[in-house]
Amino acid sequence: MDSKAKRVLVIGLDGATFDLIKPWADQGLLPNLSRLMKEGSFGNLRSTIQPTTAPAWSTFMTGVNQAKHGLYDFVRRRPDSYNLEITNGSYVAAPSVFQIVSQAGGQVVSINVPYTFPPRPVNGIMVGGPFVPTVGPEIVYPREFFEKLKKIVPDYTVLPDYNSRADDPMADYAKKLIRGIEMRETLAMELMASEPWQLFTVVFMATDEVQHTFWECMEAPAGSPSAKYSQVISQIYQRLDQAIGDLLLQLEKVAAAQETTVIILSDHGGGPFRLMINLNHWLAEAGFLQFRLEGNNLFKRVRARSIKQIAQAYRRYVPPKMRSTLRGLAGAERFEQAKGAFESALLTDFVDWTDTKAYSLGAGGNIYINLVDREPQGIVQSGAEYEQLREALIDALLSMRDPETGEAIIEKVIKREELYSGPHLEQAPDLVIQWADYGYWGRGQYDVHSPVFENQRHFDFSDQPLTGSHRLEGILIVHGAEIEPNAGLNDAHIIDLAPTILSLLGIKPLEAMDGRLLDELLTPAGRERIQQLMDAGDVEEAAGEYAYDPDMAEKISEHLRALGYL
Repeated sequence: MDSKAKRVLVIGLDGATFDLIKPWADQGLLPNLSRLMKEGSFGNLRSTIQPTTAPAWSTFMTGVNQAKHGLYDFVRRRPDSYNLEITNGSYVAAPSVFQIVSQAGGQVVSINVPYTFPPRPVNGIMVGGPFVPTVGPEIVYPREFFEKLKKIVPDYTVLPDYNSRADDPMADYAKKLIRGIEMRETLAMELMASEPWQLFTVVFMATDEVQHTFWECMEAPAGSPSAKYSQVISQIYQRLDQAIGDLLLQLEKVAAAQETTVIILSDHGGGPFRLMINLNHWLAEAGFLQFRLEGNNLFKRVRARSIKQIAQAYRRYVPPKMRSTLRGLAGAERFEQAKGAFESALLTDFVDWTDTKAYSLGAGGNIYINLVDREPQGIVQSGAEYEQLREALIDALLSMRDPETGEAIIEKVIKREELYSGPHLEQAPDLVIQWADYGYWGRGQYDVHSPVFENQRHFDFSDQPLTGSHRLEGILIVHGAEIEPNAGLNDAHIIDLAPTILSLLGIKPLEAMDGRLLDELLTPAGRERIQQLMDAGDVEEAAGEYAYDPDMAEKISEHLRALGYL
């Protein structure tokens, strides 16, 4: 890298929202975030649509839209089948900032960034993030770093399990969330001091996890069972603020802090969860989807009910440590394959595809057309019939109302080509629902017994409460010598982070990137430095593809073959 290059420290707070940060900062509860906001610049950060982990963090890493990196959801339909497969980091089809910085000669450390499993080779250290099936050497690059990881944090985990059999499951879960923060902080502090780096990234998931489970507790009436947990979300934010302060102190010890830009962001925001909308039931009621209800389908209904009961029993009665052991014994590949088969059995067995024009798949609100020559039993012809059906679906969806208030709950329905462009456009949903309030959450479940509007208050197959959901607006806080204090953020989007990080490091962003340098954040001197580097042509431009080393390439191939992807 160019000798003039600076450093960038990225701290991710998954799901964090200014709706909580601003009032708590004003109250003095978050002194480190408050200082960074006052001395630097901050504003909302627009997430992807849908605002979920898979597309949002993949977009952060690559700076390209979903049709270029290929990730739309946690699941996707297998080619030539209606069965589902679980996505992971190997599906990200565009180079990440970690790869690009590595190719340009920079050194990176990446800890717990979602969708970096399986980890790809970098010039430095990568510890894979959610959703790894088990913690073993396969979650890190290079593999030999795993022994050091276990010495630094012997009990390292990625996501905590909710133990419904604990004496106080909610308190037990809150304790695990705090421990997760401590693990990530301990590892980050050690690697910040012991490893050379130009780009250092660590993501804390506790903000998202605590909001999903404890949001309703914040407003619980005194004396109610939930009131004892009313401060848990605040406590998690305060513990993360402490971790941020510790990391900043460590930064001053191991690097020229004035040469480092600090970026704090979330992949999406958070808020209260209101209603789950089972979109396939809505599609069935509206005449776009047909369920199989004939007698010879009894076996499938019994099987699905049995699978759900087994899943509930597994989550309720098998202790978390034993679950981890079972995942390890099964192996990452078999465990992921089993998850895909499980999802398929629940989601696709009950649809009469020969009489279905549209269906929903995954999380958020994605609609697919059962298209001839794309879906295995497609019945809708491309061209005029396809377009007429999309228009009919849009009109029908926009008429959807909250069953209690009668208010419209969909802001817009977007055609895929209006959102995405790139080589993976064919994998995109044909229509994407943008909810007026993401307290409403759509999903593509095919359980024939679920209502359209479901007042769901627990995660599927679990006793874990679900009272918080995602929002489109995340957070962005930027601080550094080249950052203009109180600069206005003009429509910042998570897609802009990769080109901004690269530019700060003196690396020319790839031409294929859809994001932009957030130059409104920069001081005149910072803007001039970056412009001089770009004009001089003395910065490395990373190639569009990344060459794995042979050992890692074979490992990833084995992983994909075991999952049935190759």
